[in-house]
Amino acid sequence: MLLNRVTLAGLLLAGVGCTAVRAVKPAEYIPQHNPDVVWVTYTDNSFVPVAGPKIVGDSLIGTWKGLNEPVAISLGEIQTVQAKMPAPKKTALLFGIAGVATAAVIYTISTAGNSGNPAGCGYDKNGQPNTMCP
Repeated sequence: MLLNRVTLAGLLLAGVGCTAVRAVKPAEYIPQHNPDVVWVTYTDNSFVPVAGPKIVGDSLIGTWKGLNEPVAISLGEIQTVQAKMPAPKKTALLFGIAGVATAAVIYTISTAGNSGNPAGCGYDKNGQPNTMCP
């Protein structure tokens, strides 16, 4: 029973964690969603992960993730900003696959040892063939 609970908790955590990194409009997305980190691509194609991003005036400010150095980027210097967003299709797919796998395991367990014989046929508790079978 404990294994079932652990498995269920793992599936729930995985479902909550189904995200995708997508391009966002920084001036709109960051103030509304307060992401922990965004990934900024400059117009020269250089790249920086920004932790704790905020929009102040016409700039994106935060901390260079991993280096802990302050970063201030003019919105005009930004080619794209990407952020983690929920991915409901991935979540649905995960739970669909988990449901099918669970059903397959339950079916396999419930039919184990029933190799096509009618109920009660096979061997008795002493290992002798059951003479009541057709």
